[in-house]
Amino acid sequence: MTERRSGRRRRLPFIRSAVVEVKGRTHVVAVADLSSDGAFLCTRSPFRPGEEATLKLVPPGLGREVSIPCCVVYRNERFDAATGRPSGIAVRFGTLDADVSRRIEEFAREGFLPGFEAAPAQRYEYQILERAEVAADELNRLGRDGWMLAGVVPRPKGVELVLMRLL
Repeated sequence: MTERRSGRRRRLPFIRSAVVEVKGRTHVVAVADLSSDGAFLCTRSPFRPGEEATLKLVPPGLGREVSIPCCVVYRNERFDAATGRPSGIAVRFGTLDADVSRRIEEFAREGFLPGFEAAPAQRYEYQILERAEVAADELNRLGRDGWMLAGVVPRPKGVELVLMRLL
């Protein structure tokens, strides 16, 4: 496939999830790269080129979710080991809000920059505990220490408990 983008794009150095809405269905996707023209979204969902969609994501540096009208322009059905291209879809953005366009363009040009906004008033600490079984007395003890259960991830030999507390 030949590159048809006119603007600069940047790969995201970590997984950033987003939601694509097509024909009333929503699909969670991972944003692989982003530009002011469009994005490549890792997914195995059966999208077709030409389908109209809405991409909901939090652009780098913006701090709020935006809905971007887009159109599917390309679909890669499986991982290509020769090029390293993951399975997914390329979307071309429709009209972008000026602030959203500026933030995405800044990200594509310069990567992640330190923000000028004030630091958040609240900071959190996280920890992950791997357990074969969950003991109520341990959770109660952690709760007395200020820890809150933020999530549970099932694993083959038990669960991972994601805990957080306000610093």
